[in-house]
Order: sequence, then C-alpha cells, then structure tokens
Amino acid sequence: MKIVQIGGAGHAFYAYNAIKSHAFDFAALSCGSHGIEAEGTNATLADLQRRGFSPKLYSDWREMIDSEKPDIVIVNPWFNDIADCAIYALDRNINVFCEKPLAHDLEKLTELEAAIANSRGKLAGMLETRYEPTFTAAKKLIGEGMIGEIRLMDSRKSYKLGKRPDFYKSRDTYCGIIPWVAIHAIDWMMWLSGKRYTSVTAAHSSRANFGNGTMDITSAALYTMTDNVIATVTADMLRPSKATTHGDDRVRVVGTEGILEITDGALTLLSDNSGGKVVVPNEPARDIFEDFLNVIDGGESDLTAESAIEATRWALKARDYADKANLEVNV
Repeated sequence: MKIVQIGGAGHAFYAYNAIKSHAFDFAALSCGSHGIEAEGTNATLADLQRRGFSPKLYSDWREMIDSEKPDIVIVNPWFNDIADCAIYALDRNINVFCEKPLAHDLEKLTELEAAIANSRGKLAGMLETRYEPTFTAAKKLIGEGMIGEIRLMDSRKSYKLGKRPDFYKSRDTYCGIIPWVAIHAIDWMMWLSGKRYTSVTAAHSSRANFGNGTMDITSAALYTMTDNVIATVTADMLRPSKATTHGDDRVRVVGTEGILEITDGALTLLSDNSGGKVVVPNEPARDIFEDFLNVIDGGESDLTAESAIEATRWALKARDYADKANLEVNV
C-alpha cells in the first residue's frame, strides 16, 4: 500500500507502527492549507525521517494526492482543514485515516457524510481510546452482562496544557475543547453502552486559559441516550505539569447489577456477584490502524465511519449549545 499524510497537528503516529511492520510505502507528506512554515511541516518531516520513513515533501496537499494516487491518506492538519481534506480523498475513492473531529461544523459534517456514502474509500476516525486494554476489558464485561442494564455513565478527560500551537488560540482554526478533547469520551460512552445520543446540554469556558486567545480550557456536557441512559463528560486542560501522565481518562459505568470504573489505568468491578470491588485483568492491547486495514480488506469491525460521524456530530452539538449559552449570558 502507498500512504501519504496531510499535516502534523494530531495523532498520525497511531498509524506508524503498522505502516512500518507491513513495510508499506510512506510516500509523501504535505502541509494543510496554511503553508509549510506556518504549520511547522519541516519539523513533521524530520520526525518521520527519525522514525525511518522518507516521504517526499509537498506544499499543496491536493497536488500530493493527485500526483501520488495513494491507497490511504492520513488526514492530520489543523482542525478547520480536516473535512475538506477527507472529502477530497474520498471523492477519489481513497481510504482516509482521519483526525478528529471529522468536521469543524455541522454543515461541513453533512458534506463529509455525503462523500462517505458516495465513495468506495473507507474512513476511520482517530478515536483510539477504545483500543486501550482497560476499555477493551470493560467492553467485554458489559457485553457479558456483568453489570446488567446500563443506566448511567460519567466520564472525565484531563490534559496538560503545555505550550499549544498558535492555531489553538482561534476558533477559526481550533474547534473547541469538546470536539477536540471530550470527543474521546463521547465516542467511548456510545461504544461501551451500544446506545445512541438523543439530546445534550453543555457549557465551556476560556477563562484562565493562560493567554491562549479564545481557546476553551474547561467544559462539561450532559447527554441523554436511548433507553433514557444519562451520560456526562467533563474535559479540561488544567492537569498539573508534574503529573506522571499527560492525560487522565476516567469513566464510571453504572448498571442495574454492578459498577465498572476506569481510573489511573486500572479497571475495577463492584457488584454483589463479584463479592465486592475487584480489579479486572486487562485485555491485550489492540492497534487502531491494524483494525482499519482490516476494514479496508472487507473485515468486520466496530471502527466504522458512522461511529466517527456520530461522535463528531454530538461533540459539535454540545459545543454549539455551549457557545449559544455563553452568548445569551453575555447579552
């Protein structure tokens, strides 16, 4: 297979181990629409070279796609470019491994849905958390009925702020903390429960964001799901710099017969049948890009374009609700 990559703003590295193990041709790299210098594309190229790849550098991603005619495009630019890049590739029946959120607004998401429906190419979102051993183990226990009927889920995403690129400072190029950070939890709650979202209310704030323009730094969303499941998620970029890990992912899944919790990289089950609270062994780690390759080959997977679209849709709905709420408060 021939692989190309657009941009270096996200999690393209999810694909690199599988590309190397299969000895695929990592043929080319380009910036998004903002230019090589603005996007630091030379630094991205240097990183790829350190990893043992030798892609040709392009300054125009459309030219790269049309010249290289790849089998897979890794879409990884500034967030306002994601949907346009994915649509362009899908219109040419090219497979797309796509950073999230898949689109910057609901109108563009509708355009992307149409491109997916009309393409022979496959699309997967970079929603990797569901491949982590604790989340895989939780999914298995829920499928086995270990906690009965799910009634409530509560999730948390907390990241270190660090020094963010300048494009985070403007909504024109950064989509907001809910579509960028909370979307992982939005995806994993849908995946773990097997339910779909039906409504949302939300809030976010850019106060005390350490001079990062309009960037939201805290958020909370309250969802209802099918079968009246209640799901909440908070997201922040205020994790202390001295914390041992960059991120802190937590989820509590409450069922009629027990409770599952993922905290500090460990899964616990609390139920009468388990005799109290027990630590659950992890499932083997899985590789998201390997799973995408399986999808391309016609295999079965729950890594579907539809699931990525739905996670994006409900992240954008939450962000838009929070924007409107802030506007009404400030009038």
